[in-house]
Amino acid sequence: MIDFSLNYLNRLRLSIIAIVIVALAAVLDIYDDLIEGSSLSHIIEESFMVFFFLAVIVFLIRKLVLSVQNIQSLKVELENIKQLNHKQSEIMKQARAGYSEVIRSQFKEWGLTKSEVETGFLLLKGLSLKEVAAVREVKEKTTRQQASNIYQKAGVAGRHEFAGWFLEDR
Repeated sequence: MIDFSLNYLNRLRLSIIAIVIVALAAVLDIYDDLIEGSSLSHIIEESFMVFFFLAVIVFLIRKLVLSVQNIQSLKVELENIKQLNHKQSEIMKQARAGYSEVIRSQFKEWGLTKSEVETGFLLLKGLSLKEVAAVREVKEKTTRQQASNIYQKAGVAGRHEFAGWFLEDR
């Protein structure tokens, strides 16, 4: 978005410069017409053209100033959002750490072994039995047995109940 707005501002600046050049050329033409003794109607027509260019220049400069102010406002808002996001990320990090401790405490209460605790955390993170086995570098059959032991010690029927035990209100 910033690239787009900077491109827009550059086009606006170039437009202003181009119109200023045309307006100056028109003023020089009026000066030449006055020296050559051109008709009053011709000079009036060209003078209106110069005033029109000046009005367009004023309009574009005003638009440029408003655009720059808008971009500055958006930059401030973006920085505020980044700070809020960082603050919320820190809060979520603390919440996750606290939640991990709660889960670890429950695992301890159920009497899970170290291997079962590792498997339990990976199952709660959503890994399949095959993925858990690969991460832990054990056979899938071992992981299936550990998962079965976890479910039995937790008193749940399977993986969904196991995850639900930690996520649902009691």
